[in-house]
Formats: sequence, C-alpha cells, structure tokens
Amino acid sequence: MAFNDIERNRIERDVAIFMAHRRPPPHIRPELDFGYRISGHNVEIFEIRPQWQNPKEKMEQPVAKDVC
Repeated sequence: MAFNDIERNRIERDVAIFMAHRRPPPHIRPELDFGYRISGHNVEIFEIRPQWQNPKEKMEQPVAKDVC
C-alpha cells in the first residue's frame, strides 16, 4: 500500500530539503549527483554518475533505502 497524499507530500517536502543541503555544487553535478524516489512505502536515495566506459550514460547506485 502506498503513502496517502498527506504523507507523500510531507515526505516529498522533507526529502527535498534534506537533498538540497547535501547535493554537490551545480558545476559538479554532471559528474556526481544525488537523487531520490518514492515508490509505494519506500524512500530511496541514490548516487548518479556517468558510466566509466560510456560517460554519456548515467548509472544509479543506491545509498539509502527506508521501508516504512
């Protein structure tokens, strides 16, 4: 079962604030960035980097996951 609208809005707001303080400066983000997704009752934070063999493609590496 997914979060209800009130829970999802609160989580979106809190995670966006959290990420805003931890993302690298804009000039570094093409090489290293962080993102998040909310799916069902999961909140996942992941690292985004270019693939070393094909820098035009991005890869995501999980950093943290919370299952509520």
